Amino acid sequence: MLESLDAYRLAKFLRETDSTIKMVDDMLLKYATPIPLTESGFPIYVLKTQGEDDACILLRDSGCAAYVARPRTCRLYPVSVGPGEYGQDFSYGLCREKPHHFVGNTVRTKDWLHDNFKREDQEFVIAEYEAVTKIGQLMRTIDERNKTNAIVAILFARYYDFDLDASFMPQYRNNMQKLMEVLSTMT
Repeated sequence: MLESLDAYRLAKFLRETDSTIKMVDDMLLKYATPIPLTESGFPIYVLKTQGEDDACILLRDSGCAAYVARPRTCRLYPVSVGPGEYGQDFSYGLCREKPHHFVGNTVRTKDWLHDNFKREDQEFVIAEYEAVTKIGQLMRTIDERNKTNAIVAILFARYYDFDLDASFMPQYRNNMQKLMEVLSTMT
């Protein structure tokens, strides 16, 4: 799954190594596909897969081709992080589906998160949780005739409307404010 910040980081990184990538739009077209996350049609992007084993499109023989800009789910795996009970703290989860994840070296969670869940990521998770909650509420009130337009507006604001040479968070906050205004007119 690609969050807005992930798409921004991947596009910024890939434009240095892939001459076809100039904007987030180009990266999404080449490396990702949109899917509905909920029954109400809340759209997200996921990385494309390839081959018989449906491997990530960025996976090469030597590893991840975009390792330094890999999505949050990849950076934190096998740990996951989401908003906590009070909205400003965080809730942590641990994947236990593959026992080999926990064989060998011991890693302290605090160190793992320090290396992989930076301040910008924390700020984004909090802002994203607030935005997605509001978007979800608005999506449930939008007339069926406006659903497609709402989905396009959500995709545009969450993924496409970013300047790769400007800081992400101010753009994200501005995009979410404009999106809420647009969605409010569709109810």
